[in-house]
Parts: sequence; structure tokens; C-alpha cells
Amino acid sequence: MPGTIATDHESSNCRILVVCNDADYFLRHRLSVVCYLSSIGARVRVIAGGNPIPANRIQGWEYTQVRIERFKFDPITDLALMVRTVRAIWDLKPDATHLITLKPMIFSGAGAIVSRFFLGYPKRILITLPGLGRMMSLTKGPGERRYPVGKALTLFMSRTLARFDCVHFTFETKHDFDFWAKRGIATSKNSTVIDGAGVDPKLFYPSNVLRNSSKIKVIFASRTLKSKGLNAFLQMAHQLSDRIDVEFLVAGIADERDPDAISFDHLAKLSEIRFLGHVEDMAPLLRECDIVCLPTRYGEGIPRILIEAAASGLASIVSGHPGCLEVVEDGVTGKILHTSTDAEMGREMATAVVEYLESPDILKMHGANAYRHFLSREFKQHSIDTRFAELLGVHSKPLSHD
Repeated sequence: MPGTIATDHESSNCRILVVCNDADYFLRHRLSVVCYLSSIGARVRVIAGGNPIPANRIQGWEYTQVRIERFKFDPITDLALMVRTVRAIWDLKPDATHLITLKPMIFSGAGAIVSRFFLGYPKRILITLPGLGRMMSLTKGPGERRYPVGKALTLFMSRTLARFDCVHFTFETKHDFDFWAKRGIATSKNSTVIDGAGVDPKLFYPSNVLRNSSKIKVIFASRTLKSKGLNAFLQMAHQLSDRIDVEFLVAGIADERDPDAISFDHLAKLSEIRFLGHVEDMAPLLRECDIVCLPTRYGEGIPRILIEAAASGLASIVSGHPGCLEVVEDGVTGKILHTSTDAEMGREMATAVVEYLESPDILKMHGANAYRHFLSREFKQHSIDTRFAELLGVHSKPLSHD
């Protein structure tokens, strides 16, 4: 029987359990919310798969590493995740759980519902689906897997969870909300659309320093996946490799376990790009660049790099992916590609870059417009953090005036 949503609680008495499929993703996109919750007095425990989180990144919150198989359903590890979630709820007795991405939704969500029935905890279950992912994505590239069993299980479990009043979903685009709404899961009552994972404007801002370089710098910065459009970017760089007025940079996040990945070794050998590897501090790098390219077809929400680009006052060249359209307006803050294959997008991107090279005033105007667009939307980190805190029922105690 569906539960009832709990009343808000003061942060000093609040306990939150966060479950995320991958620790690296958590650190890039969700750490700020956890740090904010901790800063206003909540006790937060994070369960995450993937690589272990370094001890120096864990400040004011608790952490448990688990094994989560990201690229397939595995009965042993998936059921182990459900059991580990139940054990954490038994120990922590959380007021709310925050389940991030599909696998935590399915298996930790099942564990949370069972625990709520028997223990009365958690009072709230917040599920964040930052994109459709490979499995639920409607468009598939050549040779990409279809996941029929996984899709069926995901839809069954999400419909089951949606029946409970204590469950609330967040999405990053109206496109994703509509996808789940058409499948009888998302409604205006049980769902909220939030503009991405947030960017700190104290770190990402337009450069006020005039660069000495005569070259326009064009950067691809994302996971080094084919579905993120890296192949198309490389084809574009190859086509324009004879030009001396442009430089192509790739700053990548490696995931050698991902079958869609392009290896660092391969990228390091390419002469048409300058491969930077994994860049920890993107903000100063973006202030040295002019254009961000992301011809993605990956099933993601709003790509964070595009928000960072807009905050840095850069124009962007992107695919027509719904998440990209939330940040980039064609001919105003950048250019939207209208093709879909790597070869076609490579040629179209090359044309767009040449147009910017020949019209530097338009490039400058698009960058300024992108920054104004960033300021006009709820992209700022603090806004995102406080919205998630509210959905988890956490509010800081009013300051004492004694």
C-alpha cells in the first residue's frame, strides 16, 4: 500500500542515505549536494560502486564502497546491493534515501520499500535519473545493445515505486520527464525537473585576460566515449589539421571497462589533437579556450561541460540531443548540428568551426550570450544543492539571535 510523504525535519536531526552506481560519477556530479547537507548538520552516508573514493575527499560524511556492475545485470552483485541497502537502512535509520541512476533505483529502491514496510524507514525516497542511459535510450547506434530484459525490469520496478506517495523522481530535462510520463511513471505530482548537477560560478566564469595566442582553441571535454561524439570530433580535427589558426584539445575521463571507450593510448598518438588526459581542474582550462564541442548521442541529461562552458562565456557546438538544447540555442549561444552519423557530424562541425574562424565577432557574441543564458537559468550550484535538500526534506535550522 502506498506510503505517505513525511513532514520536513531539521537538518541537525536528519539522516540521509545516498546510493550511487559509480563513485567517479558521484564525485563529479553529486558530491556538492552531500557536502551541503553535511554542512547544515545532516548525517549523510554514501554507498557507491566503482573505484574507491579517496579518503581526502570524504569530509563530514560516511562512505561504503560496494561492487556494482554498471554494464549488465548480475544477479549476485545486484541482490547484494539490495541487501547492503537494507543493512544500511537498519543501521542508519535514514529519514530519506537518495537513489541516483537506474540500478540503485531498482535494487536499492526495492530494499528501501521493504525496509519502510518493516522498520518505518526511510520516510522519503528520492530517485534521481540524470538521463536515460544506454539501456532506456530511444535511439541506438549501429551494433549497440537493446537490453530487452533490463528494460522490462526497469519499467516494472519504476512503475511499482511510482505507486508510493513517499517516492519522488527528479529529471534534468522535460524530454526525460515526458519519456517516463508516457510510460505511466512520472507525474507533475511525483516528479521535479532540475537543471543539471550545478556549476559553481566562483570557479567557472569568463576570462577577462586577453590571450596572446592567435589560435582559436576548440575542446572536447567528457568521458572518452564514441557515443559522446568523440569519433566525430576526431574526424573534424583531422579535416582541419592543415589549418594553423585553430587547435583541437581533448580532455578526457577514462573508463577502460566501458566497451564504448576510446583508449587514452590511442588518443595520445593522434597528431591532429593535443590530448590532455584527465584534467582535475577544468575551470582555468576553459578560460583558455574559445569553443566547446559535444556532438553527443549518449542517453544523458544536461551535459555538465556545456553548463561549465556557458558559465565560462564560451560558445558551444553540439548535437541536437535534448540535454544540449537546454543550454545551447542555435545561432545565439552556439551551433546545433543537424546530422547524426560521425562522418556527417564531423563535416558539419568543421564547417561551424571555420565559420567562427572567419567571423570572430560572432564567436565573441555567442560566448557573451551563453554567459547571459547561464545567469538566467537555475544552473548555479547552490540553487541545485538547496533544491535537492528541500526534496529530501532537509532544512537548516534558523540562526539564533540570542
